[in-house]
Amino acid sequence: MISKAKKSLWLLLSGSCMLFSAVCQGQEYFKIWVDYDSTGLIGDAMKLQLHCESRHPEEVTFPFLQGQISEDLQLIPRDSLQTDTSYNPVTRTKTKTVTYLFSAYREGTYTLPSFCFEVPQRDSNLVYCTDTALVRIFAPEVDTTAAIKDINTIFEVSRKELAKEYWAKYDIFLWIALAVAALVAAIFYIRKKWKRKEPLFVPKKVVVPPIDKALLALKTLKGKQLWQNNQIKEYYTELTDILRTYLSEALGIPAIEMTNEELRAALQEHFPPKSREAQDLIEVLDRATLVKFAKVFPSPDEHESSFSRIQTFLDEQKAEQQKSMAEAEAKKKAQAAANPDKGSDNSKGKETADAEPGDKESSTNGNNPSGENRVEKGIEKQENEEKEAPVKD
Repeated sequence: MISKAKKSLWLLLSGSCMLFSAVCQGQEYFKIWVDYDSTGLIGDAMKLQLHCESRHPEEVTFPFLQGQISEDLQLIPRDSLQTDTSYNPVTRTKTKTVTYLFSAYREGTYTLPSFCFEVPQRDSNLVYCTDTALVRIFAPEVDTTAAIKDINTIFEVSRKELAKEYWAKYDIFLWIALAVAALVAAIFYIRKKWKRKEPLFVPKKVVVPPIDKALLALKTLKGKQLWQNNQIKEYYTELTDILRTYLSEALGIPAIEMTNEELRAALQEHFPPKSREAQDLIEVLDRATLVKFAKVFPSPDEHESSFSRIQTFLDEQKAEQQKSMAEAEAKKKAQAAANPDKGSDNSKGKETADAEPGDKESSTNGNNPSGENRVEKGIEKQENEEKEAPVKD
């Protein structure tokens, strides 16, 4: 394939210099030239670029081409016109470039016509034209001796392959779209939190067991000293709320929405009707109802009694829960000990390492290393000591 070479057509100026005479006269500087592909194959897209360098290149009127450059050189309509402007900070000038794509469909040498620019000079426009040039078009090399091949049959492209092709072609746009979407979502999230006056990132909540939560609330209530400050109604309200919340969260009794009568029946169903737990809780709830609605003022001993009954009930609940957890752990260990074959090789290695040296020796000499062999060794050791001991006069 013949490589393409670029040539530049400079404007012919009157005189020996390549710049306009306007530069020598102190007028504004203009520099105009043309780049083009001088060689190519039939049907190739060849490039034609018109350049103008000046401080105000937008004031220069470029030649406008339509349809074709000449009789044999046709413009490619799809990309027939592109305009770019670049800035040179050293010379403080701009370069405007207008790019056309053209092609030829016959082999031969063709003439690239002259291109004229209109440059404003004070009250008039000066027209400057480039020289003509030659473009050489070659025919592609075809092997006429080779056999003619059939056109490939139609085949179906999978969606995966299409997705890969689209991603490879438009990946930059997809990444930009994803980044913009993420930025919009972040702005929306921050704005929503800002309007509600909420923190942007909420720390993970620590799950506190209901029994620990109830005991902590009970301790906080005691520190407030409400009934000591004549806030008796508030005292019983908080005390019964602690009890109702625990029954709801730990025992599954919807105590918060229940009346005292409903809660009494629920407690008698959950605990034995005449049990101390049910009786104590019911008595505290009845006393709180009298305080809140009948304006009854219990004595200080009754205040302390109500608190201690709730405290005792919660302590017993915590002890039962700890006992259940210990039993479950012991049962789990017992099952693991009953099925040693299911244990890992690491546990076996650890047990072997923890064994005493005497146990290792006895395990190799007898069937019962932990009992009989130890006794026999102790007896032999005692007899040897008696034989070696000196006889006293």
